[in-house]
Amino acid sequence: MRSIVFAIALLMCWGVSCIAQDLSPVNGVYLSKRDDTQFLTLRQDSTFVLKQRKSPPDKNDPFVEYTGKYQLDGENIKLILDDGGTAQGTVKGNIFTDGQGDIWVKKGTEQENVVRPKYKPWWR
Repeated sequence: MRSIVFAIALLMCWGVSCIAQDLSPVNGVYLSKRDDTQFLTLRQDSTFVLKQRKSPPDKNDPFVEYTGKYQLDGENIKLILDDGGTAQGTVKGNIFTDGQGDIWVKKGTEQENVVRPKYKPWWR
């Protein structure tokens, strides 16, 4: 009986590891293009930290911090706050776009996301 229970437990653990999603491409710190003092940190363990400016602004304590878990479904991401609230967005490459359409760029990849005009010779 013990060997059957052990085998079932082993299969369950093996199955969970096969199903577990690789979050390494999305984990990192994303800076808001609108205000680079605001950031979203997506961690490998499916948790996040979001730091944003308060609205209306508070001179003594200008930021508010949210924490929770996130779920990834292809390019779609769902942020689930610790208080039960949710937010939606998308992650494409090194760009996170929030539900309001604001763009957040993964820290350290800013130069990769710059659109440079193609070179045109002056004689054409």
